Amino acid sequence: MVNLVDNARTHNVPGGTVRVRVAAHDDEVVLEVANTGPPVDPDVVDRLFEPFYRVRPRVASDRSGHGLGLALVRSLVQGHHGAVTAQAQPTGGLLVRVTLPAWPGGRE
Repeated sequence: MVNLVDNARTHNVPGGTVRVRVAAHDDEVVLEVANTGPPVDPDVVDRLFEPFYRVRPRVASDRSGHGLGLALVRSLVQGHHGAVTAQAQPTGGLLVRVTLPAWPGGRE
């Protein structure tokens, strides 16, 4: 969650917003993180989860990251039998959705 919120904040436009939503259902928990960042080409959205993939070359960016954050997020989510997807927003920005199975048998 920290990585997703940090990415949404960092890859946003000045004065933009970040929205975090968590919903619990009987069989799953859904986390959504969305921002109002610059437009994202829908053709590259799935590549954002590839290790070392960056939309902008490192020399053209002021970010010091290595392009591993979303790859690690996907790996951790899949390790917990969940799924993570991203969707380019029509007005700009990205919506990332993490779906995890609810705690089996409930928590005591």
